[in-house]
Order: sequence, then C-alpha cells, then structure tokens
Amino acid sequence: MNENEYPILGEKKQMQKIIKIKSLTGNTDISELARELVDKCKLIHPSRINDVEQQLYYLQKRKMSMSGGDPDKHVLKKQMIQLQENKFEEEAYIEKLDDYISLLYEDMDDKIRSTRLLLQLVKIPENMEILLGDELFVSALARVLREDGKKSLELVTNIIYIFFCFSNYSIYHPIITAQKIGDMCLRIADQEINREKIWREDLENLKLKYQQNTENTQLAKNLEHENKKFQSLLQKQDQLLFVLFHLLLNLAEDLTIEVKMLKRDVIKYLVFLLDRKLPQLLVVIITFLKKLSVFKDNKQEFLELSNEFLPKILKLLQPENSSLFNIILRLLINLSHDQEIRILMVKYGFIPKICELIQVKQNYTYIIQLLYQLSIDDKNKLAFSYTDIIPTIMKMILETKGDRVDVDLIALGINLACNIKCAECMCEDQGIKFLMKRALKTHDPLLLKMIRNISIHEGPTKMLFLDYIDDIMLLLEKSLKTPDLLVELLGILSNLTIEEFDWAKLTDTYHLLELIASQLQEVCVNSKTLANAQEEAKENKELKSSEESDYSLYEEKNNSPENQLNEDDDVTLQFVVLLGTMSNDEGIAPKVIEMDIIPLLITLMICKEEDDEIILQIIYAIYQFLLHESTRTVLLNQTHIVSYLIDLLYDRNVKIREMCDTCLDIIAETNEEWVIKIRQQRFQWHNSEWLRLMANTLGREEDTGDVMINEDILEYNTRGWKGREYDEYENSMFDSSDEDNYDEEEERMRRIYGELNVPDDDYSM
Repeated sequence: MNENEYPILGEKKQMQKIIKIKSLTGNTDISELARELVDKCKLIHPSRINDVEQQLYYLQKRKMSMSGGDPDKHVLKKQMIQLQENKFEEEAYIEKLDDYISLLYEDMDDKIRSTRLLLQLVKIPENMEILLGDELFVSALARVLREDGKKSLELVTNIIYIFFCFSNYSIYHPIITAQKIGDMCLRIADQEINREKIWREDLENLKLKYQQNTENTQLAKNLEHENKKFQSLLQKQDQLLFVLFHLLLNLAEDLTIEVKMLKRDVIKYLVFLLDRKLPQLLVVIITFLKKLSVFKDNKQEFLELSNEFLPKILKLLQPENSSLFNIILRLLINLSHDQEIRILMVKYGFIPKICELIQVKQNYTYIIQLLYQLSIDDKNKLAFSYTDIIPTIMKMILETKGDRVDVDLIALGINLACNIKCAECMCEDQGIKFLMKRALKTHDPLLLKMIRNISIHEGPTKMLFLDYIDDIMLLLEKSLKTPDLLVELLGILSNLTIEEFDWAKLTDTYHLLELIASQLQEVCVNSKTLANAQEEAKENKELKSSEESDYSLYEEKNNSPENQLNEDDDVTLQFVVLLGTMSNDEGIAPKVIEMDIIPLLITLMICKEEDDEIILQIIYAIYQFLLHESTRTVLLNQTHIVSYLIDLLYDRNVKIREMCDTCLDIIAETNEEWVIKIRQQRFQWHNSEWLRLMANTLGREEDTGDVMINEDILEYNTRGWKGREYDEYENSMFDSSDEDNYDEEEERMRRIYGELNVPDDDYSM
C-alpha cells in the first residue's frame, strides 16, 4: 500500500488480486489473454470471462489512443467479430435456470443471451428433465417465439434449436405439439422463404441498374456490398432452416402430424429450398422428401412440382457428397415406381446422367435399381442405346464370379434386351457367344431369360442362334425336371421363326415332337384327374354335416402331398408356342398326324378353357395346321373344330376372336360346303339368346298348332360348348342331309317367331 492507500499492481487486498499485464498491444489476442487471467485468478468465476474481455479491450483501446498509434483496422475488426462470437461461449449453469428464464422477459439482447445459455443446457441430455420440470421454461420460449419471431433471426434460430433438441426424443413430442411449435415452424418457413424472395428481387434490381450504368463506381460498390450482405443473410437463414426442417422431420414420425404438414404445402417449401448451398440443410430436405415419397397420395404433388423439382435434383446428383448422393438415389427410386414420373425423369435426361455414375462403387446397388426402374417402360428402353451403359452391363455380367449374376443387374439386362437397338448392342463383339457360353456353364435361368429376349427380334440377331441349336437341345434334354430352365430354353427355340429352318430334321434328331406329345398328354390326364378329384371333394363336402369325421379323413387323404397334382402351366404354354413355331414347316405335318397331336391340342383347349394365353396359342397352332392340307383334313374330319371356333368368336379376348375369325376364313376357302355349315352354326349361335328368351316365354310344348319349338336346337344353344358334351344333334350337324332342310327350317322359324337376327355373313357367294 502506498501512502494514499491505493492498491499497487502485484499487491493483494482482501478478496482482491491485482495482476500485472506485461504487454498489451494492438496484436494481442484478447480472448486468450482473458482465459489466462481467469485461470490464474481463483477469485474470478469462469462465467465472468466476457467481462474480463471487455475490460481488456477497453484497456487496449485506451493504450493505443494514448500512444497515438493507429492499430490495423482489419485486426480490430477481426477482434470485434471474434469477441461477438465469444459471447456464445459464455458457460451456462443449470443452477441459474431461473435467472435465464427471467431474461426472456427483458429486452431483445437479454432474450438472445438467455436463449444462448438455455441452448447450452438443453444440449446435455441429463438437463432435459430438469428444464421441463420448470413450469415457465416451455411456455416462455413458445411465447417469445410467437411474439418476437420476426424481430431477430438469431433469437428464432436459438429457440427452434432448443425445441429441436427435445424433438430428437419421441417421448417429448407431445410437449412440443402442445405448444403448436410445428405450426409456428411452418409459418416461419413461409416467412423466411418470402423474405429471401424479396432480398433476391432487390439484388436483381440493383444488378439491373448497374448493367444500365456500368461506369458508376459507387453503384458497383453498392452492388458488391449488397451481394455480400445477401450471402451473409442466406448463411444465417440456412442455419435456421436446417434446424427448423429437422425439427419438422422428427415430428413427422407421427403420420397424423405429417398429414397436417402436407396440407400446409410442406413439399412446396422443401422443393423451393433444393437450390441452397448448405450440405446439412440439403441432406435434411432430401431426407424429408424421401420420407414423403413413400406414400402414393403425395405423387400428384410431386408431379405438379416436377418442372422445378427434377432439374434441381438432377443438378444435385453428384457423387462427391456421398451422404447426399445416397439419399437422392433412394428418393428417385421411390418416385420411379410411378410411370408418369419415370417418363418425366427420362425427359429431363436422368438416364445419361445415371449411366455415367454406374462406376461409383459405394452406391452401385441403388444406381442399378434406379436404372432398372427406368428401363421398365418400352418407350424408355431406346434411350439406353444412346449411352455407353450396355457394354458396361455386358462386362459386369460376364465378369461376375459364381454361378448367379446379381439379380438387379441381370434384371436390367433382361429389360434392355427387349429393345432391338439394345439387343443389337449386346450382340456386338461376339456378345451372344460369351452369353451362351456362360449360360451353358452356369445354367442360370435369368441369364437364359435375357438371351431369350434377345432372340425375339427379327433380323441378324435371330440368325446368330443357329450356331447354338445343338447346345440348346442338349441342355433342354437335361432340364426336363427343371421348369425354370425348361421355360427359357423352349422360349428361345420358339422365337426362331426362320423360314428355311428345318424343324423336321431337328425333331428327328432330338425327338422333339415326341416330347411335346408326351407333355400335352400328361397335362390333359392330370387336368381331368384333378377335375374329378375336385368334383368328388365337392360331393363329399355336401355330406360333411352328416358325416363330419368321414369327410375329415377324406380331406386329409386328398390333401396329402403325394396326391397333389402340381402342373406348370408356363411349361405347357411354351410347348404349345413351340408347336406353333414348328408348324411353319410342312415337313412335320405327317409326324403330327402320326402322333395324334391334333386331338391332344383340342383336348387341352377344353381343359384350359379359362387360360386365355394357352387358348390363344392353341388357336395359332391350329391356324398353322389349317394351312397344310394333311393336317387341315384331320382337323375338319376328326374334330369339332368349327364349333369351337364359332363359339370362341364371342370370347371376351379380342385376340382370340381375331384368330378364330382368321381360321374360319381359311376353312371357308376350302370348299362351298364348309361355307354353308359355318353359316348355319353362326346363325344358331348368334340367335341363341333370342331362342332362349322365346323358350321361356312360350314354354316347352311339343305341339301348339302352328307353333313348334325345336327342342334339340334350344338345348344346344342354351348349353353351349362349355360343357364339352355333345348329343346326337351335334354329331349329326355336319350330315349332308341337314343342308337341304336348313333353308326350310330357317323359313319356318321366321314364320313362328318373326324376323330373326341374322349375323353378318362374310362367306356369301
């Protein structure tokens, strides 16, 4: 102590300690010096570090002014910014919670300081229960957000961040929703988006003025200043929007809340923000969009925003940011399940872009899946042929280790092989040779399906398969008990519709017709046996009430594995298709007759009357046989093919009706007798409904004077061919004696019932 009793540096008083600062210049780090002082002095609480910094800054400024020095303005500015940032580092203590909450009722600076301190507390999970235990904590924050939300961007960001920390735990969601924080978040999002639009418009207007007067240096400085200000505001806004939409994403775990968000146009907000630069914000936005894209109900809104949404997503589709890239791919996969969106994705050029990214190994699976989705539509397949993707796919397939190619990869190859341009690309550089070599070695059914799709196309690609006929037949003989392989091998053979191909020689060498006849016969027998078993089960079911135990024993017996008939209709269909292809060669006609394949076809048509595809292929085979005289004779003289074809003229399937009409044209061209018989049957079938109606009206009376109902005709027309049982009338329908009576009978029917509805006749001479 000196004589005036003033403290001197380095001396101590009670509860005081004076520390001598050796150097304090314009370049001194104020923050670091303040921490050093607080650490050395036990009397200064760490929470007062900001006060120490303020005092040091004052001393530094006074010393510089007294010495007449002029410190570097850049350094001072930097220190001021650092000092401002250090305000966030003020340490918060849970014991002072009441003081922090009371600051929320003070002026704006105190509210901002309070939210900073509360944010520090809420980041520690152990403090959450204590914070929520205070009755004023949540309500005071919600009130400040509601009343002062438009006054300070920092204040809003801090409060939203506090609620975001709580939203990470589902147990706290009811507390957040009770304060309507989600509603306020959407209002703030709308407010910030509109504010950004205004900022951008003002900046654009300033740019326009500068472009009109580029020599104005002051205008250039103003533009540069406003641009920097705009970018700074965007950065702060991005931080707010990141926390805000992350909070909404957490609340959207509850689907009822998510529906409310959708009604408030949350998708529109998310799409608008896709051009922001902050990676964390983009990850949240795209994750939110991915979640919403799962639901079909949101598809229409994505479609309406597609002109804005898809170009932005395409621009963001860059592999540099792996986390963002991964989420974008998953979002696109979700959306690609809709055909309209797939077409738009192709329109905006997604196929070339994604094809370029196939080499990105960490997201290989998602890229292949997305390409597969885009290849589903026939219109989109052609776009792949203008990229380098097909050689890459071929290389990946051929270099795959093991017997099976990756399912997603081979599925993409199968789809692309359906397009002739893509198939031709696959055949380049001996592609078929390597594909066949791998398929014959691995017996991979999916790889054979891809090869089968390549064989569909007319032209040079089909001719390439002639070199592998023997290999295909040998593998077919080994695969008779493997339906998956058998279907694809039969499909490849069926696609070889080559005019000069010698099917007769092939069937002699490998007994192909014998195999077809055996398969058709087995299917017919199994179908009849199964039908009988079902009929018997039905009869026993009717007795179940009186003989419950006996029926249970019967049901157990008939449902045992050894009594179950499990036929593969896909294999049967492919055998019929192959027969239709082979029938192009007239040389197999004698063998078809010899093996009674034609009656088997008719029987199969009856057994499979509910399967339109099999029926259509059978009719096509019949059409081919009608073109050859020997097989046409068998069809017309030994089967009731005309009756079946006329009946199928009224089938619901348009293709079946067209094929039947074509077959009847060929039959009618053989001779005039068949023209009359076809006319007769068409007349009866065409008027069957009318005859049934008249029968119900007049009753079945054997003789009523002038009224005479032909019982046989009515029974024939009302039963139809579905029962497959024909009486004597049916068997005598083609007798020549009936032809003389046909006109007389028709005239008598006209006299009895009035004018009949006569069908259009394509065979009138």
